[in-house]
Amino acid sequence: MTADSFPGSGAAPGGGVQAPPPPAPEPAGTSPAGPVLGFRELSERVIASVADRYPWLNRVLMGMLAVFTGTCVVAVVARLSPLPLIPVPLFVVAAYALWRAHGVTARRQLFNWVLLFALATMVGFWLISVVGRWVE
Repeated sequence: MTADSFPGSGAAPGGGVQAPPPPAPEPAGTSPAGPVLGFRELSERVIASVADRYPWLNRVLMGMLAVFTGTCVVAVVARLSPLPLIPVPLFVVAAYALWRAHGVTARRQLFNWVLLFALATMVGFWLISVVGRWVE
């Protein structure tokens, strides 16, 4: 506690603590000139760095999509119903997006193909869960 924080200490009219003076404005040339990056730019950077750092990831993900599709085909035989084939077209779309993303060097296009891959895969899994509930 300081002496001017007591009421009536005389440091400020009416006593109490006053706010510090506002900072002086910065000169025109000292502020950063770069643009502020948003969520999409950050996502593009992360996806591009992962694609550069792990070139084998594309083959692993393609193999996983093949396993998911094979599981759906086996489920048709096991359940004696064509319902497990519903998510297969989405897995084919995801595989196409992953194949197209493999040769892309531009960050924006890579982001778009990876986003399509992720959405198609997630919706395919969601359909697997829906079909699982229908068949129960």
